[in-house]
Amino acid sequence: MWYFMDRRGQRQGPVAATDVATAYRNGELLRDGLVWREGMPQWLPLTQMENELGLVQPGQAAPPPLPQAPESTAPMRPRSIDRHDIVYAGFIRRWAALWLDSFILCIPLAMIAVLLAIPFGFFSDSHSDTAGALVQAIYYLLWLIAAPLYFAGQESSAHQATLGKRALGIKVTDDNGQRLSFSHALGRWFAAALSYMTLYVGFLMAAFTERKRALHDMIASTLVVDRWAYTEFPERQQRSPSGCLIAFLVVVIGFVPVVAILAAIAIPQYQDYVIRSQVAEGSALADGVKTAVAEYYHNNGRFPASNASAGLPSSASIQGAYVSSVDVGSADGTIAVTYSSSRPQRANTAIHMKTLLFVPKAFPDRIEWRCMSSSLRQKWCSGSCECSG
Repeated sequence: MWYFMDRRGQRQGPVAATDVATAYRNGELLRDGLVWREGMPQWLPLTQMENELGLVQPGQAAPPPLPQAPESTAPMRPRSIDRHDIVYAGFIRRWAALWLDSFILCIPLAMIAVLLAIPFGFFSDSHSDTAGALVQAIYYLLWLIAAPLYFAGQESSAHQATLGKRALGIKVTDDNGQRLSFSHALGRWFAAALSYMTLYVGFLMAAFTERKRALHDMIASTLVVDRWAYTEFPERQQRSPSGCLIAFLVVVIGFVPVVAILAAIAIPQYQDYVIRSQVAEGSALADGVKTAVAEYYHNNGRFPASNASAGLPSSASIQGAYVSSVDVGSADGTIAVTYSSSRPQRANTAIHMKTLLFVPKAFPDRIEWRCMSSSLRQKWCSGSCECSG
């Protein structure tokens, strides 16, 4: 019984010698095809066994393993780069990457700006009006230094992409798909200023242009493509929205209304807190005046009719950061505290020229003060005051 390798490389057998000859005539076995029978030390080409091809006794042994072809020592040729199969990054994908990059830059820069402003005392009461402006100025100065270095450095690196772009699976190349130099990437960042100057229309162009290029891409001759574009594996390019992009959009779309709701709640609450602290200054200034009025009453048996009669400076001389005057009126020693948003005072405009009154009531052993106001709201006053504005 014989075994042979057909033209497809498949082993056939055991078969009779006549079957081997039939396979040869039908073209299933080539002239240089391998054959074997029991007793042969190895597989041999058919050309060496043409004169034999005899029968063998039953119980033949299994054929030995096929000879292994020697491994090729020739170096593998690198796969060619397909420069026609390019997936360009769309507007949404690019916007998501820019949002992430801005977030990555903004948080540390804002923290550094605040830390730099603290040593100069710009968060004290005397500089509270300028603290916000100073922090903002420091922040923008840091941004103008850090942003170009970050974007140009990352986009000219081996990754050809910022951290935000890497997260979204995109990169920046020149028109030929090559990596940018640092100067080229830096020029692209400055060209983006034109996209800002066009009220962001320059960025929106990425949604409509043929190769999804924004205005600054056209100026700098750059492209934003999938990270596998212009590589040996163009088939790996993401041709549909990636999971990272979808997750980002879901988070942002859900995050924005939540932030808006929280802001709608928090901002008025914060403003009320600020106004309460300003109104409290009036109560503190009135405490000293109450002492003078009480002493006058104990000495004279009646309340003073003015600041002068109580031995106090003029009403306009008793003032603070938010209080413009503290006046002892002619109505039985009533103390009137007036707030102002005009310089040098800086009270909230909601309490400008509004008044908080402290009305005395004499007892044999003491004087009690009633705090009230018809112009201030209760939420701005302390719990002991009756405010109905």
